[in-house]
Amino acid sequence: MSDYTKRIRLQLLKRIVSEQEVSDQIQLLNELRNSGIDTTQATISRDLQELKVVKVRTKPGCYRYEILEKASESDLKDQLRVVFDNFVDGIKSTSNLIVIKTAPGNANSVAVIIDRLGLPEILGTIAGDDTILVVVDTDENRKRIENEFIAILEKTL
Repeated sequence: MSDYTKRIRLQLLKRIVSEQEVSDQIQLLNELRNSGIDTTQATISRDLQELKVVKVRTKPGCYRYEILEKASESDLKDQLRVVFDNFVDGIKSTSNLIVIKTAPGNANSVAVIIDRLGLPEILGTIAGDDTILVVVDTDENRKRIENEFIAILEKTL
């Protein structure tokens, strides 16, 4: 695959997500195929991460993809509240690690927002299907960040 092909695919994905109510990767695959681009679900998944696309709930049981634009710290905290409300089921910690449990398939969407906050004490996140590992620089900072996350979660319940 050439860089040109990838660039075209990314532009098309961005347009599809911006203009249509797309709720899953199968729909994206079909839209791309209708536009003459044949690719795989795994490629689309990587493309969505690169484009900073997250899945948001539009109403109970209904979701759609949305592109995260550059946002202020205030906007990012609002987005964090929204993804916590939609997807986070629980938070636990030990030492300098925080584990966040999400609804299946949504850990990446939450981790992207946490990463975009750019908190210097968060060394990084690792997202699986329904679990996020947040690595914090010190136990003291972990306690503070965990308390902030718990406060957000409790306000959304």
